[in-house]
Amino acid sequence: MKNMKQILCALLVLGTIASCKKKTDDPAPFVPPSNTATLTGDLTTQTLDANKKYTIVGLTYINDGVTVTIPAGTVLLGDKASKGSLVVQRGGKLVANGTATKPIVFSSSAPVGYRNAGDWGGVILCGKAPVNQGNDIVIEGPSDFSITTGKGLYGGNVSNDNSGSLSYVRIEYAGIAYAPNKEINSLTMGGVGSGTTINHVQASYGGDDSFEWFGGTVNCKYLVAYKGWDDDWDTDFGFSGKVQFGYALRGATIADQSLSNGFESDNDAAGSALTPLTGAIFSNMTNIGPKVTSSVVSGNFGAGMHLRRNTAQVVANCINLGFKTGSVFYEKGNGAYKVKRNLLDSTLARTFTAGNGCDTVGMGADNKWTKNYAAVLNNVAAADSDLGFQKSTSAGLTGAGFSDMGLTDAFFTPTTYMGAFGTTPDAAWDWTAGWLNWDPLNKVY
Repeated sequence: MKNMKQILCALLVLGTIASCKKKTDDPAPFVPPSNTATLTGDLTTQTLDANKKYTIVGLTYINDGVTVTIPAGTVLLGDKASKGSLVVQRGGKLVANGTATKPIVFSSSAPVGYRNAGDWGGVILCGKAPVNQGNDIVIEGPSDFSITTGKGLYGGNVSNDNSGSLSYVRIEYAGIAYAPNKEINSLTMGGVGSGTTINHVQASYGGDDSFEWFGGTVNCKYLVAYKGWDDDWDTDFGFSGKVQFGYALRGATIADQSLSNGFESDNDAAGSALTPLTGAIFSNMTNIGPKVTSSVVSGNFGAGMHLRRNTAQVVANCINLGFKTGSVFYEKGNGAYKVKRNLLDSTLARTFTAGNGCDTVGMGADNKWTKNYAAVLNNVAAADSDLGFQKSTSAGLTGAGFSDMGLTDAFFTPTTYMGAFGTTPDAAWDWTAGWLNWDPLNKVY
C-alpha cells in the first residue's frame, strides 16, 4: 500500500537503513550447493526432501488443485537475481509444517554477510474467502499478476477456504516493490480463509510489511515481525480474522519513507463503507518501537497504531510502545474500531489535541498509559528476544480482559497480562527451542 519502497542499503541516505550491514564489496555470484534443487514455474503435487536445499527461481506457482508439502527442517532460498517468489494460487495448498527444533526456513540466496531486505519476493497466499473489493482481485506484485493471466487472483465467498498450513516457519529478507502500490511482503495473505492454519511464523528484515492481510478470514497465532522495513501488521479490504500473540521489534534506522507503523489498518484506500469492513481482532500483541532501544531513530517512523480510513479493527490486551509519534490514531473513521485494555505509549496520543490528528472515538477508558516505556519491559539482557518479557513491576501484567471485549471464541487463550508475554515465556513461546533466529545475516544455510 505504500509509495516508493526499497530505498536500498547502498544509498544509506541520512542513515535511513544503516543497520542492514551490507558489506562494501560485492560477493561472488551465488553458486547453489550440490544438494540444491530448483523450484520454478508451475509446480506439481509433490513432497520436498528435507535433505536438500531448494532455490526458488522467479515466480513459482502452486496452482489450483496442487498441494506442495514441505517437511520440517527444509531450507528454501529465494533467488535474488530473478526475484524468486512462492505464490499459492486459489485452490492450491502449501503445507509447510516445521517443528520447534526443525523450523522450515525461507531465506535469501545471498551469501552470509551480504543478505539485505528485499533480496527476494516472499510467500504469497491467495484464497477464496470474502474481500470487500470483489471476488476476483489481483494481489499486489509484478505485472504477471493479472486478470488476463489468471495469476495472483484472490477473493470469493468461501469463508472457510483452506490454502494449507504454515507452522514453525521463518521468512527472511523477502519483500519486493515492483512499483508504487505493487509490493510483495514477507507473508502476503489475500482472501485467505479460516480453514488455513498459520502459527509460529517469524518474518525478519522484510523489504515491505512483515505481515499483510488483504481481506479474508484466516486466524493466526504466535507471529514475530523482526526489523521489517514498513508496517508490522497491515490489514485491508475487509480482513476479519483473529490474531493472538505477536511480537514486533523494530530496528532504530530501518523504516520506509511512507512512515512505518506497528499496526496499520484501512477498510480500503478510499475509506469506503464496503463490506465486510476491516474488522480483525488483535489480542496480546507486543509492539516495540525504535525509541525503546535507541534515542536516535529514523525520521521515517510513524505511529504505533495507525487506524484509519473507516476501519473497524479491534486492538485489545496489547502493549504498544516507543514509536516516533506514540500510539496515535489518525483519520476519523466510522467509530466502530475499539482500542481497549492496552498498555500504550503516551507520547502525543494521551493529549488528543487536534494538531496530532487523534480520533478519540472507540478509545476505551481502561487503556493504561505510560511515559516511562523503556522501564516497562525487561531490556536489561542484550538479546533482542528478551525485550518482550515484562518486569515484575510492569503495569501490563494485569488488566487484560476477554469477555468484555467479545473475545469469547475458543481461538483465544485468556491471559491476565497484556502483550505477548508475562514475566517469563509462556509455554507456547519457548524462545530456547530453536525455531527463531535473531541473527539471520550470519546464519549459514
